[in-house]
Amino acid sequence: MEPLPAPSPTSVRITGDHYQWLIAWTGCLTLLRENAIHTANPAISVGVEADDAGNLDDVVLLRRNPPHTYTQVKYTVSSATPVNEEYLTKPSPTGGPSILKKIAKTWRTFTADGIDADLAIVTNRAPDPHDPLIAVRDARTQLLLPKAADGTARSKTGQARTRWAQNAGLSETELHDLLSRLRFDLSRELAHVYEQLQLLMAVCGLRNDSHAVDEGANWVAQQVRDGHRTLTLDMVKAAVDSLNLKTGPAYAILSIATLKPDPLAAEADHTINWIDRFETASEYTKRRPLAPATWAQLQD
Repeated sequence: MEPLPAPSPTSVRITGDHYQWLIAWTGCLTLLRENAIHTANPAISVGVEADDAGNLDDVVLLRRNPPHTYTQVKYTVSSATPVNEEYLTKPSPTGGPSILKKIAKTWRTFTADGIDADLAIVTNRAPDPHDPLIAVRDARTQLLLPKAADGTARSKTGQARTRWAQNAGLSETELHDLLSRLRFDLSRELAHVYEQLQLLMAVCGLRNDSHAVDEGANWVAQQVRDGHRTLTLDMVKAAVDSLNLKTGPAYAILSIATLKPDPLAAEADHTINWIDRFETASEYTKRRPLAPATWAQLQD
């Protein structure tokens, strides 16, 4: 592949918008599939730049019963700035509140209204491996807890918690509650988003080539241009028909993780996780299962 020229500001903006429409199309596929396979608490609509969602309005997945999922989508063409304390706590370019402070404000509004919410930051930015809190993110849940709560107030982790709480305008107890709901879905490169969407479209019984993915994202963009901020199941079904995407029935998904977490486990209907059944913490050094594993051990 030949290197591309540096993107213009317009190119960055257009690509960022398309990234958001792809994430929204992911929500539409979740809506379609969960209703097709009759999950217990299916999605009922997808909000795009939704009202009453504060700073987490980019993509909102509303379910029959809470918790609903509120997502902030961030795209960058540069790898110079990872997700870390500086990125999350610095003021906006215009001098406004930081990303963390705006998320905390939205979460507080939800809490005051008695709304149980699942919150997420989705971005192609990578995590900073040297950040005291981001570095302890659990890849299985995308949460910073439980390890972000470890350490005394004088530890690096404890000092970082204090700085985050002060920046967000929260007590440390409130910060803990926020971090128990805020997922950091990081390093979501465009290629990875396309790959995930192709898999989801396949299990939804839809055409799943890259052109079909773009057709879905472009449909979302057209709805936003037409002023539709809420995409219903009927609207998505009509789009599937008008775009001629249907190829067959929807399928259930089984995720099996053995040596390392399955990055698509959250999209599965059923999961089997055997990671903790193997010795050592690293996927590169796992060789045999923990006892009891042999036939003789299992008889005891």
